[in-house]
Amino acid sequence: MDTSARWQLKYEKLWSRKLQDPINCLAVGKPFLEELIEENDILIGSTAGRILILNQSKPPEVLMETKGGSIQAMHLYDLTGLRAQDLVVGDSNGVVTMFSRQRFLSKLDVGSPATHICIHEMEAQGYEIIAGSMNGQVTSFHPRELFWTLDIGRESKTTATLGMNRYRAVGIHCILSAILNDRFNNPQRTLLVCDGWPFVHFIQDGKRIQSIRVPTVIQSMATGRFLSTSSARRFRVSSETSRPKYHADTDTVIDTNQVLLGGQDGSVYIMVDGEIHPWFKVGFGLSKIMTFRPTCLPDNEPDLVACVGLANCIRIYSHGELISEIKTSDWPQDITVGDVNADGQDELVIGLFNNIVEIYAWKLIQ
Repeated sequence: MDTSARWQLKYEKLWSRKLQDPINCLAVGKPFLEELIEENDILIGSTAGRILILNQSKPPEVLMETKGGSIQAMHLYDLTGLRAQDLVVGDSNGVVTMFSRQRFLSKLDVGSPATHICIHEMEAQGYEIIAGSMNGQVTSFHPRELFWTLDIGRESKTTATLGMNRYRAVGIHCILSAILNDRFNNPQRTLLVCDGWPFVHFIQDGKRIQSIRVPTVIQSMATGRFLSTSSARRFRVSSETSRPKYHADTDTVIDTNQVLLGGQDGSVYIMVDGEIHPWFKVGFGLSKIMTFRPTCLPDNEPDLVACVGLANCIRIYSHGELISEIKTSDWPQDITVGDVNADGQDELVIGLFNNIVEIYAWKLIQ
């Protein structure tokens, strides 16, 4: 589908800031506050266990300090049920530290440098903190309780076929908690994990229940509604229960989630009905793909996908087509979205390898 015939997405740089500290990871939010009374802050994971806080009106300052290694992963979530955003960070020493109301809550040693942190919400309104590490392990825990640890590297070696058993990095590349339809077309909370092997592993209660071979090593995953009834026709669907329903004179967004896989080979793959299909080529090795949805985007349009990697740019896709590109002065280290100027709309936040943070707003041109 050619989106350019109907609308275009334009961007505007709102502001930028050069930092003295390296940018390892980003988050947007207002940690430790029950109510948002002003704009969100940009949180920056940096060296020596420092979490910096930044907004347009004041210079960066240290929000928290773990006294540990460089912050490699970060997540905001209400861990305590007190209606405030608590903070979970993982560092290069392999320690995951949890903060609530600007106080130390708990910490856990995951055995090697943390690579990824996500929150896996469960059916019974509970949650698990999921941490991946360089030694190939995935750990599930609460602030006061360890649930399980799974050696994904060993699972990958077990799954590998003849000809694949050469040395591969075992570190966890990405973890995704997503709601996907099962074979009976019922929505189910699913945990997906990828490491240095070309597999997507499905994890449930600390056990690998399924693995799918993919054409390349996966660096990043995202979930959202990316397909319309017309764009879904190109993918073979194996069961009638999950086949998209459409009419010849309509084109609507499919209301079930799909999963995107950002490959080391520079391609983005899409998982439809438990099968992996190539979707579009970005043209450079990918480090992160991210789903986002500007408030200006029409309801009948699918979610957008931002792609970054080994290039001085961010490329934005809709319907598998490139619709916008932002040139940058260095490779992006991380990207995220959030309302950082209290206008009710999410902005795009980019952290570059040259320690520059850039903030962009979006505008839809009909």
